[in-house]
Amino acid sequence: MTFLDVLGIIALCATLWASFHLIAGYVAQRLPLDWLARQPIIGASYAWERGGRCYEWLGIRVWKDHLPEAGGLLRNGFSKRRLASAEPDYLDRFARETSRAEFGHWLTWALALTFFLWTPWQMGLFMVVYGGLVNLPFILIQRYNRARLRRFIARSTRRSARAD
Repeated sequence: MTFLDVLGIIALCATLWASFHLIAGYVAQRLPLDWLARQPIIGASYAWERGGRCYEWLGIRVWKDHLPEAGGLLRNGFSKRRLASAEPDYLDRFARETSRAEFGHWLTWALALTFFLWTPWQMGLFMVVYGGLVNLPFILIQRYNRARLRRFIARSTRRSARAD
C-alpha cells in the first residue's frame, strides 16, 4: 500500500465521519422532540446521576465549554451553548433538546458499525473505538446538563409552590 493509498483511506474515513455527523443531526432534528424526551436512556435522568453531580468527578465543568456546540447550525436548531432565559418553558425545552443532541451522538457512534461492512474487522473495531472517544464526551455533556436543568426546574417549582 502506498502513501497515497493511505492518504486516500484517511480522506475517505474523514469524509464518512463528517457525513455520519450530518446524517445523525438531520435525523435527530426531524424526530419529534416530545417522543425523544420520553425515550429511556436519552430522555431520562437517573438517580445514580445524582442530579448531574456524578459527572463532575470527570472534570466536566472544566472541559464542557471548550467543545463545539452545533445545535444552532441546523435549520430550526436549538443552541445549547448558553442559557438564553430562566423562564420555565425555555428551561424545559432546553432539557428536552439535550435528548435530541444525545440521540444524535449515539446515532453517530452507531454508524461506525458500517465500517465492518467494507473494511477489515480491525479497522471496524478502531472506528467504533474512535467513534466512542469522539462522541462520548458530548453524550456526557448532554446528560450532565439535562440532570442539572431538571434539578433546577424541580427546585424552582417547589419554591414557587411555597410562595403561593
